[in-house]
Amino acid sequence: MARSQSHDFAYLPSDIFWMILVYLGAEDIVRCRRVSRAWHAALTNPAILIPFLKREFPWTTEVKKLNSSSGSANQDSALELFDRVASRCHSLERGKPRSVQTIQLCNNFGSTGDLEWYQVQPWDSHSSQKKILVDRQFPEAFWTVEDNLLVYPSAVHQCLVLRDLETDRQFMVPFIITGKVIRRVRLAKRLLVIEWAEPKAFHWLNDSDGVHRHFASSFDISKNATNGWNIAPRNEWKIMFLGHPLSDRDRFFSSHNNTHYVIYIWQPNRSLYTADEDAPIESLFVWDISKESSYRPSLDPTGQLRDPDTPDDSPHIVSRFSFRDLEFFGVRQRGCPRIQRLSITDDSRAIEISESVTGHQAVPALPLSPSLMSVTTSIPLAGHGPHWQRECEGEIPPYRGSFGLNPEIIGHDGMIPIPLYEMLAHVSTGDVSFCLEFDPFLRSADEVFRLTIQTPRSRCTDDHHVDFAGRGKLAGCERYLVGENSNRELIIYRFDR
Repeated sequence: MARSQSHDFAYLPSDIFWMILVYLGAEDIVRCRRVSRAWHAALTNPAILIPFLKREFPWTTEVKKLNSSSGSANQDSALELFDRVASRCHSLERGKPRSVQTIQLCNNFGSTGDLEWYQVQPWDSHSSQKKILVDRQFPEAFWTVEDNLLVYPSAVHQCLVLRDLETDRQFMVPFIITGKVIRRVRLAKRLLVIEWAEPKAFHWLNDSDGVHRHFASSFDISKNATNGWNIAPRNEWKIMFLGHPLSDRDRFFSSHNNTHYVIYIWQPNRSLYTADEDAPIESLFVWDISKESSYRPSLDPTGQLRDPDTPDDSPHIVSRFSFRDLEFFGVRQRGCPRIQRLSITDDSRAIEISESVTGHQAVPALPLSPSLMSVTTSIPLAGHGPHWQRECEGEIPPYRGSFGLNPEIIGHDGMIPIPLYEMLAHVSTGDVSFCLEFDPFLRSADEVFRLTIQTPRSRCTDDHHVDFAGRGKLAGCERYLVGENSNRELIIYRFDR
């Protein structure tokens, strides 16, 4: 070996080489490749890069796959993997995306000037708030994300679009928006559910409140042979027998898994004789939506097109809960709701209702908490079995409407140490967490939104953040973050490219 090479970093004994490597970060590795051909060869060697990745970034998806696989990577794949992971982690640690995508969303009014998008309005008061009145209301977003699939109303195409966030390929949802008022869009368990109403009322409750028929349409999302996505209609059902007004006082919230759909209805009592602000009309229904059906109740208002001799595979109600049933199970909401989350268990055996209460509100059989606490009640989906009430396994930020009744339950392990009352949205995927926060005690004109990104090695906060302030909602993972600004634009932060 030449004398000049004997003192070269690339030619050091392996134990000394690794002792030096401990003090280098991923950025240093990339820079040091430029020193010489020998350094480049040493620092692109899979025998160096793979152990370095496992030591520095064990929390990333790629490294977890490496740990679970027994195969070895060649030089090209190891180099590509190292550069991809190191670049993404560098962006996360700085809190700066590598690129930003902006997508214009549909306006509330379509090309014909008719109302086409009108979400269910949030509650004005909620027990999770310290002063009962909701300090900052956010209407539900019309976009939804699950497993790297994003569904949103595209202003360019004037329809719902499914975008694969891995490949950026787009697929049109075969759902006609014209002649409908969309109330909610949700993707869960690879099933897309769109709740919508007829634009014209079919009868009137009073001079100002007309009742509109409401329906839900579902679509199966599945991967095809070309690595794309098939979006196939499954069924349609009328979600409320008597309809529902398009008003800011009448509310309904829902959730679903792949086989069942649950809807909670909350309406003010309009009776001239028994009206009571603390006794709204409440009910809860569970539908079986597991089977494919070509019957469309929206095309058959009278039900005359249904063939009595044909097996009926269309969605049907399997459980009904009146306000008395909800009272019995301890989940009737009355005039000041406590409910934060509504869901169906994966085995479709129980409905889970999570409620947030402040410390001054006693909850039977549970210890009194000095601050905000969440309680989950499980109700059997069918039959008359006992219900189960326990403290929620995690935290739920105060209700502000942005997630409807489908917020993320924040596990204590991945939770960013921020006061719960300041959180608008919190997304945690493995060891990476994102939190959108604000000061609830400032006036609207002085509002300052902050975005905090936390990894196992870093935590950074960006003040005066406006990109995700439009709906107070976040969705994403270590590769991307999705939100909406106040200009009806979908913002996608890309940390991977």
